[in-house]
Order: sequence, then structure tokens, then C-alpha cells
Amino acid sequence: MASATADRPKAAERIQTAAKDLFHRQGIRATGVEEVCRVAGATKMSLYRTYPSKDALVAAILCEDAKGYEAWFESATAHAPTPAAKLRAVVAAFAGKLQVPEYRGCPLLLAQAEFPDPAHPTHRLVAAHKARMREALADLAREAGAAQPEALADTLAVLIDGAWATMPYLGAARAAEILDRATELVFRDALP
Repeated sequence: MASATADRPKAAERIQTAAKDLFHRQGIRATGVEEVCRVAGATKMSLYRTYPSKDALVAAILCEDAKGYEAWFESATAHAPTPAAKLRAVVAAFAGKLQVPEYRGCPLLLAQAEFPDPAHPTHRLVAAHKARMREALADLAREAGAAQPEALADTLAVLIDGAWATMPYLGAARAAEILDRATELVFRDALP
């Protein structure tokens, strides 16, 4: 039988889990490594043994978020029978994410907002992820026969990210509703 200590997640896992939650709720810059360590039940030495800097910890979390998004995108579109249906399915899935309780928005966009310098590693990491997201939308638009697949992908990216941005003042349900309605109008014009 395993001991309670053996069942406890390793310090690096606890640190990353605690940091991810704190960064998402409070912001990256507003959260110090001392607080992360306290919540994780770990020492600063444990943190710096795995992550040489706070930026490295942030990068690890954002890379995990990006991989999670890519798996989520695949799952959201997996059962749709056509590329056009896949586009609709992914928008519906985004609208659903908007309404998850306690959800503050896209963690990658929230991180990028804290690091506006385009040369900062966090900013670049998020920009690269968002470019991949846009390309996945453009690929589906192309497969769906859109006359202007790049323009459709750009429009969808703006609507999806705009829904995250308006969630605090429109409310999650209204932002999701507007996202659904606006994208349906766009699809009506952009898809055959």
C-alpha cells in the first residue's frame, strides 16, 4: 500500500497547478513566487530547481494551455461530419467555454495582455499559439469551400477573442449568444 507521501503530487506538479490557478485568478504580475510556493506547499528552492525563473514557470503553463487547446479543438470538431459543420462546432464549443462558471477568459490572452511588449517571450508564445489557431480555422474554411478562407479565419478569430474580451461587461451568456449569432451571419455570407 502506498504511503500518503507517495500519493502526494511532486513539488513541481503542485507548483505548476497552484501557479496556473493563481495566475488565472489574480494575474501573473500580481502573483509572487512566494505565494505560489505557499499555496503549493513547496519551497522556493523546489520552484527554482524545476523552473529557473518565474518567466519559465509562466512559459510552461502557457505551453500546457496551448497543447490543451489544440486537443480541445480536435475534440470539439471530431464528430462534425463536414468542414463547415466543424467550423460551427468549434464556435459552439467556444460559446460553451464562455459560460463555464468562474472562467475569466482565454488564459493565453490574459497572459499576453500583461506582457504587451512584442519581444517578450510570453507575448511571442501567445502570438504563435493564436497564429496556429487562426491557421486551423483557415484550413477548415478552405476545406469548407469559403471563397476567402483567410478572411473568414481572421473574422472568426476576432469574434472569438472579442467574445472573451466582452465577457466581463456583457456577461458570459450574452457574450456567448452574440458570438453564436454573429458567426452564423458570417457563415451565411462566407460559406457556399
